[in-house]
Amino acid sequence: MSKRILNRKDLALETGLSRMTIERLERSGKFPRRLQLSTGRVGWLREDVEEWLASRKVGA
Repeated sequence: MSKRILNRKDLALETGLSRMTIERLERSGKFPRRLQLSTGRVGWLREDVEEWLASRKVGA
């Protein structure tokens, strides 16, 4: 089974967060880290993002 990678657009749709909010959360260690796919291209593992979203629901 291959792991799906979310690009910035998909990540925004999945989380409802802006690019700056995601960057702020990443810097503070409160969001899954991005993967450097190539020069100028990054992505996030869907599995990591889904786990993060699930953890947010628990604390709500």
